[in-house]
Amino acid sequence: KILEIGKHPEADSLYVEKVDLGESSGPRTIVSGLVEFCTAEYLLNRDVVVLCNLKPRAFKGINSQGMLLCSSNKADGKVEPLIPPAGVPAGELVSFEGHVIKPEEPGNRATKAYTKVSGDFVVSDSGIATYKGIPFMTSKGPITSTILKGPIS
Repeated sequence: KILEIGKHPEADSLYVEKVDLGESSGPRTIVSGLVEFCTAEYLLNRDVVVLCNLKPRAFKGINSQGMLLCSSNKADGKVEPLIPPAGVPAGELVSFEGHVIKPEEPGNRATKAYTKVSGDFVVSDSGIATYKGIPFMTSKGPITSTILKGPIS
């Protein structure tokens, strides 16, 4: 859940968010390029899906500790965060039927793994986020999007 959000002090196109991922260390700072697509009010208190094990990266001096996963529609330029089902606990791992989930440790290896598979992340024509046609699943059901047939990044 996005607990706080504000514009990046040195980049008009970036937000700096504090996101609750259920970690004992507290919320993570995440920098996203969603200013052009979503208002801060729309994002505040929204449950989101976060890729947590990418190598941390500095954006104009602020370290981002993850990436919000969003779907997009190239035809109209719309971008929107994926929608987890109501009631999913903060920090729950997403699963894919038939795949054993063992997340990579944060760092370059995880970033390379994401780069390798991300082209297969798409939203189905029924609005379900998928990897190679397999739904992104949680304990409360699939992750969805209002953008149909769009890539996820």
